[in-house]
Amino acid sequence: MTEVRPPYDDEIDLFELFETLWRGKWKIITTTFVAALVGITFSFVQPNSYQVSTPIQNGKQSVFLPYIALNDLLKDKGLLFDSEKNSIGFSFNSVSVFEMFVAEFNDYEEMINVLSDNYFVKQSIEDLDETDKRRALINFAKSFALKPPSKNGESWLLSFEWHDGLEGARLLDDAIQQTLINTQKLTKGNIDNLASSVDIRNSFEVDKLRNELRLIGQSEKTRDKKKVQYLIEQSAIAKEIGIESNRLTPNDLSQNLQNGISLSVGSNEIPFYLRGYKAIDKEISLISNRSDEEALLMASGYIEIERKILWLENDLSSSQLRSSSQLIATDSPNKWVKYDLALADSKSQKKSKLYVALSIVLGGMIGIIFVLVNNSIRKRKESASKV
Repeated sequence: MTEVRPPYDDEIDLFELFETLWRGKWKIITTTFVAALVGITFSFVQPNSYQVSTPIQNGKQSVFLPYIALNDLLKDKGLLFDSEKNSIGFSFNSVSVFEMFVAEFNDYEEMINVLSDNYFVKQSIEDLDETDKRRALINFAKSFALKPPSKNGESWLLSFEWHDGLEGARLLDDAIQQTLINTQKLTKGNIDNLASSVDIRNSFEVDKLRNELRLIGQSEKTRDKKKVQYLIEQSAIAKEIGIESNRLTPNDLSQNLQNGISLSVGSNEIPFYLRGYKAIDKEISLISNRSDEEALLMASGYIEIERKILWLENDLSSSQLRSSSQLIATDSPNKWVKYDLALADSKSQKKSKLYVALSIVLGGMIGIIFVLVNNSIRKRKESASKV
């Protein structure tokens, strides 16, 4: 005989469902309570961390007033930074110092140095080899960030996530202080290098000018020899025709002075021998007896080159740069950037309420599912026993 099974009713009876849940309410409550206890326990066991952030920006312009003379000197020497005209130059103001600070902080070295002395970090990496320790320190350092301004913001943002907010703030402050000190050393070193470069450049320029003087001296000697040879010939002509004294009129002398000594005789030139061989011989004697220094003094361009050499040899730029370097070395870099960790915004990353809420919801769902499944199994067993 064929067993007749009652057809399944696919419709959900809400009243029956509610009645089933009500009968199993204590199971649901118990499951929810246990899950809530697990959530509470988990929230206590889960390690907490804090997200802390505070703005940081350029130091006040007044802090850099003592360095106006330094920037003027750099501009005068063609060493002042200009993004368009002199990208390899240098400047010392609130903007340039902050840029150096950001670059120095973002290389992580200062943060790594600070973290390597921290007890919590030491405990975390004590069993690692040197390579893994370095990698771990870098990962810890990345928890401390210096973020650029947002699209509509003005200030940079210092932020970090650490298990202890106060300890994290202290670590960050130590790293900032180290960064400022390194920025100070870097700036001093740059100024010292600029001073040395000025000395080297001046030395090269002086050598170049002295070489020019040497060439001018050699050229002047050749010109004097040529001139003496010309005068000897003019003297011989004057002696040959018996012109002992000057035969030139004042107008002729004026024209000769304007034209200078000609080394050739042309139809439009006044013969030089008309001055007389006495004057010509005397001039030959004077030119021949000149010392090298006297000959150089008569050379064209000598005075201007000597003036340049004197100016370069007495240039105070390098000593002034070194004075500025010492001023930077004795300055307090703490004023070069503005920040206040005491006013930082601190947020706990531990979401205890969320953990508990999720546990209650999950516990309730498990309880409901357990009651419904248990009720379904019970009904099947009852139906099977009646057949």
